[in-house]
Amino acid sequence: SACTAAHGLRTTAPSSPATNEKRVGLAPKGVEEMRKCMRGRHSYTLACAVSICLASLFARARSPPPPCSLPAWPGEEVVSSWEHHGSRERCFCAYAALAAHAQPGTPRLRELEESCPRWADFVSLDGGHSATMVHASGAFAVALGSTSGNASERKYGYVPDWAADLGSGYGEDCDVSRDPRCEAVGAHVLSLPRRLYVADCCSRPDAARGDATVVAARRPGPQPGPSLADLIASDAASACGLLQDLVAGGLRQVRRLDAFGSCAAENEEPTAASGCLAQCFHVVPDVWYLHLHTTAGAKDIRAAQPYNAGLGPSFNASEASDPATAFGRYNACVCEPRAWAAAGRGRGSCPEARPSDAAYPAEAAHALCRNVAGASGVDPRLCHACRPPASTYLNPRPARSRGVFDV
Repeated sequence: SACTAAHGLRTTAPSSPATNEKRVGLAPKGVEEMRKCMRGRHSYTLACAVSICLASLFARARSPPPPCSLPAWPGEEVVSSWEHHGSRERCFCAYAALAAHAQPGTPRLRELEESCPRWADFVSLDGGHSATMVHASGAFAVALGSTSGNASERKYGYVPDWAADLGSGYGEDCDVSRDPRCEAVGAHVLSLPRRLYVADCCSRPDAARGDATVVAARRPGPQPGPSLADLIASDAASACGLLQDLVAGGLRQVRRLDAFGSCAAENEEPTAASGCLAQCFHVVPDVWYLHLHTTAGAKDIRAAQPYNAGLGPSFNASEASDPATAFGRYNACVCEPRAWAAAGRGRGSCPEARPSDAAYPAEAAHALCRNVAGASGVDPRLCHACRPPASTYLNPRPARSRGVFDV
């Protein structure tokens, strides 16, 4: 029909592993109706397709969401040009505002609803009433995740990711209202800046690079805003403070943190079998709002080529000659294999402390700063601003040690 055509609605599975809802670009209400169909709550008939389309049309007729108030947030023309009209980035900004302003027990859910109508699908622990998995982390970050779910609904307190199986299959959290047989496994937390909009980790398309072998990822379409690499180059001290809060926020929401070391080997994924934890940015992100993935103990991670899906120090050999994807090293992580130094000066850094150690957040911020610098062509010596005070872990060590080195 003209209605379905206008919204690009597909009734067949897409050719890529992306979900239908990411491809069709429906308004949130349309996506909600589509999910009901896909779960079998009503058959996928013409009536179902019409209900999806009408819900989407009515949703689009609503007044536009309030603009994000974070410094460096781009104009509406840029935001509306992003995939899904910028709805995911608007939600991330709304989560940042919730953590910055909400008082304990009185979350500003009305404001959250206006900016992110589907917030309950992603950060609610009680079906959209009051309990959220949004937590402030220090002065500069917010973490999305929770060490425990909701007692009455038994909802698992982590953000679903297409690449991670946390007990209910890939892309789902463990929610017994959807799957009574699921068993909660592992953790997946997102950490976001909450005082300043930062678009991504590593793009610097207009900047001169210190290393001619490194070319930062190119952004498609209008430029979103400053990257973390830009911040390191212009104000390394602020970048270090942000990185430490992003790292610490993710760690606080991981259960049994002392059970995990750092994923350090190439293609080592943060699964229950590997027993390691990874904290990584995607070099080419799917959402134009900086977010650090903290993943540990997952049942499984989808990491098969040719899709860049892994959540650890992953390498896609099919992209080894492509500078736009950091030569196949498509994640910039806290802990990276030493051999990755060949892909950019500063890469291959890793803290010696374990994630549960008190020294880890500061060491991790320094290592992550260097790895991001290496992926984007920024001088890694700027990351000296992140050096932990009175720490000796930067001193040269034998090859068997995995400390960060100044090169």
